[in-house]
Amino acid sequence: MLGPKAPWDESNEPILRSPRVVIAFIIVFALVHIGSQFLSARQYDYLIENYALIPSHIAAGAASFWQTLQLGSQFVTYAFLHGDFTHLIFNSVWFLIFATAVARRAGTARFLTLMLLTTLGAALTHLTFHWGEPQPVVGASGAVSGLMGAAFRFIFVNPHAQLTWPPARLPLFSQPVLVTSTVWVVLNVLLGVTGYTPEGFGAAIAWEAHLGGFFTGLLLFPLFDRRRSWIS
Repeated sequence: MLGPKAPWDESNEPILRSPRVVIAFIIVFALVHIGSQFLSARQYDYLIENYALIPSHIAAGAASFWQTLQLGSQFVTYAFLHGDFTHLIFNSVWFLIFATAVARRAGTARFLTLMLLTTLGAALTHLTFHWGEPQPVVGASGAVSGLMGAAFRFIFVNPHAQLTWPPARLPLFSQPVLVTSTVWVVLNVLLGVTGYTPEGFGAAIAWEAHLGGFFTGLLLFPLFDRRRSWIS
């Protein structure tokens, strides 16, 4: 006879029963993008100028305290903007998959903190490679990549094979983590070189941000794992 399910056991949970925080983010992503479609050209330009991540704005600095706050907010708000509905749907689907896994494993508060850090990690990595450039960056891809990196630390473990406490978390240099990480890095470099998107070739892809977010999640996840051990 099976006993009650432990609160940390996220196995066999249908993805349609995703944590509320995950569904809430997807709804916000959708509402922001849909709302942006009703803006005038001037209003939309204002939205991008003030809430997308624009390296040239960051490099120029701020003349006042409020400008500093506004520039600082771009490190987070850019993730809630999307270029078109294809971009929105693609990010939302992958977010649903990996955010669900991480939120179940880490809990809401740790999930939110880790997502914030992956969003910042993606932004900082992009700025490192594109400092001073005027091209705005939008989209949750960096955060999604970060949650993917975090999920790679545990999704390949069979939860029913865990007989000791704490349940297993894959080491950074384990074969599944190394193989999947290598594939993701190579894929992103190829996408960056070719500019391929579902709409065709030649698009500007912030692939460095993807990798920045990915490695932020991959490296920091053990600090946010609800199953963590202070020894391992």
